Amino acid sequence: MAIHEALQQGPDAEVILAHVLKNDRAWLFANPDFELSRLQLTTYNLLLARRAKHWPVAYLTGHKEFYGLEFRVTPDVLIPRPETEMLVELARERIENRELRIKKIIDLGTGGGAIIISLAKSLRNSKLKFSATDISPKALQNAKQNARRHGVEKRIKFIKSDLLRNLKFDIRNSLLVSNLPYLTPAQVKANPDLKHEPRSALVAGPDGLKYYRKLFEQLSKFYIQNSIFLLEHDPSQKNKLAALVKKSLPNSRTKFHRDFSGRWRICEIYSNRVQ
Repeated sequence: MAIHEALQQGPDAEVILAHVLKNDRAWLFANPDFELSRLQLTTYNLLLARRAKHWPVAYLTGHKEFYGLEFRVTPDVLIPRPETEMLVELARERIENRELRIKKIIDLGTGGGAIIISLAKSLRNSKLKFSATDISPKALQNAKQNARRHGVEKRIKFIKSDLLRNLKFDIRNSLLVSNLPYLTPAQVKANPDLKHEPRSALVAGPDGLKYYRKLFEQLSKFYIQNSIFLLEHDPSQKNKLAALVKKSLPNSRTKFHRDFSGRWRICEIYSNRVQ
């Protein structure tokens, strides 16, 4: 089979073929008559068959681009999505605008580390301290590998923790970013492309807010003066999440941001003190 024949099978096939041939997609289009070897064709067809069974392309190739960086991904971690780049962008804006004189950035439920690594890579302020937590040792191992790949392993402290539970330091003047699981079982069941991603990184109880409730409960044990929270959520959860924030942090200021598709996606909270 020649490259031009394979390219007729769609954009996912292009990514898989580039992976098999260890070249980028531009090279594929520049060499349409290149003939695949028997081994390359066998590998390509095997991966294409797995994609037909709803295996995510990122798991098939072992990497995913996020915020202009390549990240190693495995079936142990959630695949970073384009809409999550908003968390990075908003966090950068708050830091660069010197809002509340933030001194620490903490990523809760870091997974493969895409958010915290993108921030450590793009924010060069040497006085900023970066931390990331996850309850999964395999996820933390993946995140540490990605941090080494991008040369920021010495800037980020990775902590095995159920959200904030094992944090031993003060989180005043902190910016907390989090893309916790927020889907319902029904949402995951309705989307076959999600069935191969770790369920624990997707599902958060009947209304998808189980882990955000846990987070706010844990915050009652911390002094969080001058802190900013950026939380990714499902668009349908906006009103419930707003009510949860009002109940847990009644003196805080809350703002919601739409994603690139115009859907409510990020909850931003300014908190001066714990109630």
